[in-house]
Amino acid sequence: MKGIRNLLKPAIFLMVGFLVIFSMKSNNIFRLQDKIKTSLEEGLKVVKITEERSVIKEKKIVIDARIPKIHYEDDIVERYINSYVRKNINEFINQQIQLSDINNNGYKEDIDINYQIVYEDESLINLIIYKSTRWGRKEFKLEKDSYVFDLKTGQRIYLDNFLKDNEDYKDVIEKYIFSNLKSSNSSEYKDKINIDKDTNYYISDGGINIYFNPYRESKSNDKNEFKIPYDIFKAKIKMVKTDDIVANIDTQTINKKDKYINSVINIPIVMTGDKQIEKNINNKIRNDIMDFYNKSQEEAKQFLDDFPEEEGKFVANTNFEIKKNSNNMLSIIVTYYKYSGGAHGDYNNIAYNIYMKNGEILNLSDLFKDKVNYKEVINNEIRKQIEDMVKKDKENAGVYQFTTISDNQKFYIQDDNIVIFFDLYEIAPYAAGIPEFKINIKSFNHILKENYISIFE
Repeated sequence: MKGIRNLLKPAIFLMVGFLVIFSMKSNNIFRLQDKIKTSLEEGLKVVKITEERSVIKEKKIVIDARIPKIHYEDDIVERYINSYVRKNINEFINQQIQLSDINNNGYKEDIDINYQIVYEDESLINLIIYKSTRWGRKEFKLEKDSYVFDLKTGQRIYLDNFLKDNEDYKDVIEKYIFSNLKSSNSSEYKDKINIDKDTNYYISDGGINIYFNPYRESKSNDKNEFKIPYDIFKAKIKMVKTDDIVANIDTQTINKKDKYINSVINIPIVMTGDKQIEKNINNKIRNDIMDFYNKSQEEAKQFLDDFPEEEGKFVANTNFEIKKNSNNMLSIIVTYYKYSGGAHGDYNNIAYNIYMKNGEILNLSDLFKDKVNYKEVINNEIRKQIEDMVKKDKENAGVYQFTTISDNQKFYIQDDNIVIFFDLYEIAPYAAGIPEFKINIKSFNHILKENYISIFE
């Protein structure tokens, strides 16, 4: 494929030459620049896009989805990106169908899913998935998911990586946004505008666009998208480099809908070069998920016996997110969700931190040297972060009742950080969600076992 592209380049420049001659002879010099630019861009594109269309018609919802599929010279990268995007689209579709089944809202929804490539060069591709939901006479909600991928590795490039040489990017972006809002509106955006690694962005001319979903909706005139020019950052935006993936990830989805239960079970399927490691990982995660699924079905039957008027309202879902997939480390979070009525459901996160050299699922204590007090180091970092949250917002005072991490403390690995997290209600009320504390390797590299230092690169 690369050889074909290299052979095409001389042909492209010959074509440009013919365009120049033709335009001069026809005195149509005004569109020459556009013709040259279009010819070069089309000829040098490295990714081809096709689409699959899916139309789903249910009793209270119709979904028309155009799902992009990229074609690229690197099969591993192509598969990883396609699996990543398709998984998220299917997750959204299944969620909307499930909500339409259990909600008695009395109206029908029409959902359109489409896509656009907003940026592409030999190293990056920026793909946006648009999701338009309409109901009633004039009600609507517009959302979009932007994905920036490194075409060399397949890794998704989050905002912090895209702006990696600007450690103060959060404060810089927030300050710029608030400085360009009308003073009368700034208070409305206080809780909405919180810039972090996962903030939505896409590449635009001369900068990036930051947005918050839904970026438009019928019930509000809020401005939820902001153009951020590159020149507000101290360091120049350089070529982004990411590490190779250690495993490809597919998804198996089980949908179950009967009078007892409404369930969407997403199971990660890990694919790697070592088939024994692959088998062990997949068996472990699948067994845990299916154990939850089978127990939930039994609970659903008991629930219907107790509350026969709630037929089909018991929900049990699982989903997953890849937190790290490089440097011999695969870190996966599986979310187990259950709802049987009331104000809210209950969910629980389980982390699988897999050292891909041998397939071992690591405990937190495994990372550190023997006879070191790693708990004290981590406890001090968590206390400091809680203190900082209180200083930033006095309403956080008294929210977090933290004493110490446990022997079997939950954690995952992301970039060069350990992320400590706690269950619902464990150290904070439900409204606080699942508390997470990101701790950089700089705080604990002196007590790490040498063979695990490289996983934080």
